[in-house]
Amino acid sequence: MGAAMAVAGAAFLISVGGGSAQANLCTADNGGRMQHVTPDSACAATSGPGSHATADDASSAGTAIAVADKGGKATARNMQPGSTALAGAKYNGTAYSVTTGPGAQSVAQATAGATALALGGWGGQAYASPKGTACLGGFAAAYETSSGKLCVRSGVLYFQN
Repeated sequence: MGAAMAVAGAAFLISVGGGSAQANLCTADNGGRMQHVTPDSACAATSGPGSHATADDASSAGTAIAVADKGGKATARNMQPGSTALAGAKYNGTAYSVTTGPGAQSVAQATAGATALALGGWGGQAYASPKGTACLGGFAAAYETSSGKLCVRSGVLYFQN
């Protein structure tokens, strides 16, 4: 139940607006590539055949990078200045990497039809991959379906299975 709530929460955050007209949005489909770099912000999206990647620096002062290959879907969304969201997916995997707080970092890696979710909040670092999850710093949450691993951190409160 907690994992489902984490996935639903991240899906909501990805769908909610939260940028400005200066936001960097990069998308790539079926072997495409796009990047946009300004003095304060960067996004890059790269995809292989049958894949889709979206990278959005909605803060206009951070970084979002997404790479997808072999049917993968990768979404990286940075919503706060000074934060970085990285997502990678292959072999029909789906990766969501979202930062919602300043000074955050989130990394999601998905493969073999699995889903990986990393959510970095205020000063938090979240990592989700087939090898497991890690949540560090202020607020962070991560979940990966093939391993079933989940972690949540909020200050001194911490859970990991």
